[in-house]
Amino acid sequence: MLTIVVIMGSVLLFLVMGLFSLDLFHDSLAPPIIKIIGINHNGAKFESQVVIRSFSPDELDNNLLMARLKVNGDYLLAHIYTLHGYDFIPTRHFGVKNIGGSGCSGQFFSPGETIVIDLKNGYIHPGDIIELRIYQKSDSRNYLPPGNLLDEDYMEEYEAEYIFSQMKDYRIFSQAWYTA
Repeated sequence: MLTIVVIMGSVLLFLVMGLFSLDLFHDSLAPPIIKIIGINHNGAKFESQVVIRSFSPDELDNNLLMARLKVNGDYLLAHIYTLHGYDFIPTRHFGVKNIGGSGCSGQFFSPGETIVIDLKNGYIHPGDIIELRIYQKSDSRNYLPPGNLLDEDYMEEYEAEYIFSQMKDYRIFSQAWYTA
């Protein structure tokens, strides 16, 4: 009995000290609710089309979602302020030609639906690592990060994303990676 208590105490101590984590999100800032399922970067011009799909069990309001993409760790100069296709048209969207697909044709991005983000040619090349970050407008002020709070690199990323964020009232909702 004493052995079990000592082992449980050791495990708890290691968790508190951050020596190992039971983190379900692998130190990402958010779970991969919306994922990249394919990239078209073929041709001489390297057409850069990113196909994303909702793996959420619920419908997501496109008006409350926005997206940013990173290629090999650097943000693209392509900011998508809404995933609602009709509302996207009049926005200033540098680096993004258009968005299309069943997921952006209405108010909701339903489970299993896809959106094609057609970026400016040449943004994505074979072998690039693409990171998709989806943000959701939120009025909640009580938000705790899902990752390891004792990990210095994770907390630096968290501070850059939330504390010094230029996107007021938006919180990261989904984060996923894909290799082109």
